[in-house]
Amino acid sequence: MPSVVIIGGGAIGLASAFFLQQRGTFSITVIDQGPIGDGCSYGNAGFISPSHLVPLAAPGVIGKGLRWLLDPESPFYIRPRWDPELFRWLWLFRRAANEAHVTRSAPVLQALLERSRELTARLQEGVGDFEFRRDGLLMPYQSEEGRHECAQLAREAERLGMAHEWIPAERLAELAGTKVHAEGGLFFPGDAHLRPDRFTAALHRYLERQGVRFLAETPVTELERRGGRVRGVRTPDGVLSADQVVVAAGAWSARLVRAVGYRLPLQPAKGYSLTFTPPPEGMPRRPLLLTETKVAVTPFREAFRLAGTLELSGLELSIRDRRVQAIYRAAGRYLPALRLPRMEQAEIWAGLRPCTPDGLPVVDRVPGTENLWLATGHAMLGISLAAVTGELVAALISGAEPPVDPTPLRADRWR
Repeated sequence: MPSVVIIGGGAIGLASAFFLQQRGTFSITVIDQGPIGDGCSYGNAGFISPSHLVPLAAPGVIGKGLRWLLDPESPFYIRPRWDPELFRWLWLFRRAANEAHVTRSAPVLQALLERSRELTARLQEGVGDFEFRRDGLLMPYQSEEGRHECAQLAREAERLGMAHEWIPAERLAELAGTKVHAEGGLFFPGDAHLRPDRFTAALHRYLERQGVRFLAETPVTELERRGGRVRGVRTPDGVLSADQVVVAAGAWSARLVRAVGYRLPLQPAKGYSLTFTPPPEGMPRRPLLLTETKVAVTPFREAFRLAGTLELSGLELSIRDRRVQAIYRAAGRYLPALRLPRMEQAEIWAGLRPCTPDGLPVVDRVPGTENLWLATGHAMLGISLAAVTGELVAALISGAEPPVDPTPLRADRWR
């Protein structure tokens, strides 16, 4: 039976293992440098959002980002440092941030996101409950700039036939289930959400029952290559031989594949979350994305989460108090009835999202290799796109017809 080693035990790696296991023709090992399901898959907002069809690289993002750099509590931050890979990434991002790129990429993201939402719903039926709910997403705005941003998204949704609705201020409380301080909002009824840690835990438990092997707390130190093939994955405990290798290591993926000669333009973008257990009074009954502050608000069955910021600081997980405080205060600005405990009572978390400069993931064979695959670069959409990425990885490795066109996700698109 052909062997597959998947490097990365987060949402993408676990979903890839699931769909490969469903084919019944592979011996699968999942390996992670930390606990299975940890990393960026643990504390994010949990959105399954077809509404997020505009890529990160879009017109106006650079100008807005430059203004935000002057504000230490803004949604965006770049830590000053000498880093040629960051400079290359910023140059490629600038090149992609135009209307033509959005026009090309939005339909790609829409197809991926909508298929992934349906696959995720089926996963809950098959692997166990992870609080998947189709409650939609409400984006309240407080300013003319916020309304303009929502209008740009609404125009793209209109072009692609995605259901959306403008919500006047007087209806916001009815839709949110709590008082909302805003001038209005944009609502996407097709969006969904889940509890991320329970999603990965359910997949982990299911796959263990099906005989998938897991190696947690096991860093990969080298990919052993001979010619165009990777023969094995070296760890401190020895070498794992593999017929196929999938790198789904999130922000650490670029470092792994660079060892075999591929320079993947990928930057780790730190995000933070605050989780309150039990849920506070005044919590909304459905997810919100606070337009001006870019803070995600997610109600869970037994908890409440605020998540936000995009911080390009390299591969480090230090927590900046001022940025956490900004997320905490943003909730009160929009949700005056929310009775949050003191910030110190929250579980405060940081994770690194893997961002490509054009806002699309990479799901493809590594150029110059026969059996090394990449599944990374999902930015803020890792949970949203996990299921469809896993399905695509399984199809590509099996030589089957892909469920969606993988061409826009190819690994050589920056050459």
